[in-house]
Amino acid sequence: MIDNPAYKGEWAPRKIKNPDFFEDKHPANLEPMGAIGFEIWTMQSDILFDNIYIGHSIEDAEKFADETFNEKHPIEQLVELAEKPKVDDKPAAKSPMDLVFLDDPVHYIREKLDLFFTIAQNDPVQAIKFVPEAAAGLGAVAITIIALIAGIITMSGSSAVPQKAKKAAGDAKDAAAAAKDKVAEAVSTGTDAAKDTVNKRSTRSTAS
Repeated sequence: MIDNPAYKGEWAPRKIKNPDFFEDKHPANLEPMGAIGFEIWTMQSDILFDNIYIGHSIEDAEKFADETFNEKHPIEQLVELAEKPKVDDKPAAKSPMDLVFLDDPVHYIREKLDLFFTIAQNDPVQAIKFVPEAAAGLGAVAITIIALIAGIITMSGSSAVPQKAKKAAGDAKDAAAAAKDKVAEAVSTGTDAAKDTVNKRSTRSTAS
């Protein structure tokens, strides 16, 4: 370090006597007031103040609070709660296009179908473009119905085939039994005829 021969010590502000200076020993002792002002920086309007008390007595302040603030504050809280929007309350949808399916599925489907059929009366293609979810839903329902009808027809047809087959098999069995009986009858008839012929020949040879 280099010594500074002009150094006079640490700097301190110069003290100048103020002939009007005085020390207030009781700052709470105020003169009579005609008005009170609040300096507040805010971005909100309609801020009001009431129930203001200025004095020295705590008992008077509590009495004044009981007569004013404590009387109105519970009522103000109830009014605020009544006017406060509920969490579950949602603003009404302005149009069917603003609806959300999870909020109310029944109302959503009803409004979408109503809008779809209204547009489809004038232009079906425009209705499909404007409300594609309704068109897709109706198409899915139609395909499901067609598939159910086809399944029922297929099941009924497959159940009818065995019945016809059973009937045909029964008819064939009856025909086979009838044919067997006829063959047996024919055989027995032929046997009897052959016996008669043999007997006739034997009789002739004996007679000669």
